[in-house]
Amino acid sequence: MLEILQDRIESGAYPAGERLPSERKLADEYGVPQSQVHRKLQELVRDGFLDCFRGNGYFVRAGKPRTDKAHKIAFCWESTNSLAVNENFYTDLLVGMASEYALSLNIFSVPDTAEEQNELFLQLINEGFEGIFCFPHLLHEYLPVFSELRKLGIPLIFWDYSPFPGIFPAVGVDHFSSCFTAATVLSGLAMPVTYIGYEDAEQNVLKLKGFEAGCACHGVTIDNKLLVPYRLAQVRPFPQDYFVGLAPHKLYFTATRNLTEFFVGAMFDQGYFPGKDYRLLAVDRLQIMEGSTFQLDCMMRDRAAIIRKFLLEMKNSVDSNDYTCNDYRIAMRYIKGRSLRGHGTGE
Repeated sequence: MLEILQDRIESGAYPAGERLPSERKLADEYGVPQSQVHRKLQELVRDGFLDCFRGNGYFVRAGKPRTDKAHKIAFCWESTNSLAVNENFYTDLLVGMASEYALSLNIFSVPDTAEEQNELFLQLINEGFEGIFCFPHLLHEYLPVFSELRKLGIPLIFWDYSPFPGIFPAVGVDHFSSCFTAATVLSGLAMPVTYIGYEDAEQNVLKLKGFEAGCACHGVTIDNKLLVPYRLAQVRPFPQDYFVGLAPHKLYFTATRNLTEFFVGAMFDQGYFPGKDYRLLAVDRLQIMEGSTFQLDCMMRDRAAIIRKFLLEMKNSVDSNDYTCNDYRIAMRYIKGRSLRGHGTGE
């Protein structure tokens, strides 16, 4: 029955650019289980008949299908309970750019337990996936299935950092040098600084070590370190008691975007504004409020360059059958804003 669906798409019954009915509606229309419809639609995506946009459905691709069959790649995202599934835009960029590298991404949510995670990766092997992208945050131990991935030569590339360095590579930000540069930026202010960041996880350790090294090199005093447990990264609402005691007329460095949001929000509730009542250097640009005209001074990552490298390393690994991708790091650059100005800081 599902071959009829493909015939209708090829014959133009569904015009180019038209959105297909939902998987559930197609399952009812053709009298087959929804799981079979999902597999057929994914096959049509890989063969170039359809485009798939996360959250928007399947659309008929304009023009003839690709002659080069896209590699079937799994993208293992956050937990099904994670707010980041809807909030983080990296998935849209990856999916949108993947076709340029002849990759077809299929998104999966990472379960919470090691046993379920092992089952997920076994499922990906059995379904014929040629490579796997993975967010590392929920993986806390080396899974038995990882040895099978190595044996079969199926690339596993982590986003941002690898929980198993030397075994599986990662593509992401050079956190150490980025935060070292942040300390360099602050060195001209001749003020002590409070560091706000997460503890635990490799990237958070590298951020703090890089910032400490930069401060030591440039004579910047760290008068306080507010280290938040990383398990709270996805907790909403964020417990505001972590920011009790933080005062105006000081200099702050926030090492992650969501902690910047929480910190600025907590200060705003007390009537304090960055650049007016305190100084702030943040990681990643942040819109404080809708329609606001001021920008934070920030360390900005080159997202497009990281994503392109992410996709290129996977394509090269799959095409050559040579699993030699190395860790790749790109440093953030400083973007001048208005939050390091001296107004209201006692000067």
